Amino acid sequence: MAAATLAWGGSALAQVPSGRIVTVDLNRVFNEYYKTPIATAKLKDTVDSYNKEQDEMIDQYKKQIEDLNKLRDDADKPEYTEEVKKQKEKAVQEKLGETQKTQRDIEEYKRSHQQILDQQTQRMRQTILSEIKDVIEKEARDANYTMVMDKSGNTLNGTPGIVFSQDSMDITDDIIKILNKNAPKSSDVPAAETPKTDDTAKPDTKPDSN
Repeated sequence: MAAATLAWGGSALAQVPSGRIVTVDLNRVFNEYYKTPIATAKLKDTVDSYNKEQDEMIDQYKKQIEDLNKLRDDADKPEYTEEVKKQKEKAVQEKLGETQKTQRDIEEYKRSHQQILDQQTQRMRQTILSEIKDVIEKEARDANYTMVMDKSGNTLNGTPGIVFSQDSMDITDDIIKILNKNAPKSSDVPAAETPKTDDTAKPDTKPDSN
């Protein structure tokens, strides 16, 4: 997770001296929060459903390509009269139009559903980050700390936002414990996995317009 340096009024937990700045590894908190793999698994189910439907469309497309090629081969036979050849050519053009439409449908399906998935992923991340932020802010206010800095964030130059901080000032473990205190049994929580659409599932043949 690309996390920018975050700062919230107040600071964290009892074992850290009052009035000091503390740090938290927001990237680690996000990844180890029990809700993250659960939400990610749901997104993966959505991706799998999309890919299955897309594969079915591609199978249909490939079958249409086969039928189109058969019609073309048949239309090229020399024994047909001009009238029959015209009928055959008309059938070829109709099948070509059908095939091209299916190809456009596949491309549109992939584009629109990738957009939907991106939106769902963003909402999931924002919801989880909001919950994490609320916990950090509460602990910071309760302990009367000045600031909480995200040690996982980098600057625009790609350098660490925090060059050095003492381990005793890090509250990451405490925040993770608070967030996960009501977590279900570990066997009920799926392993985290980033959902991806199947970029390999693309039509590998384009119909010739001729």
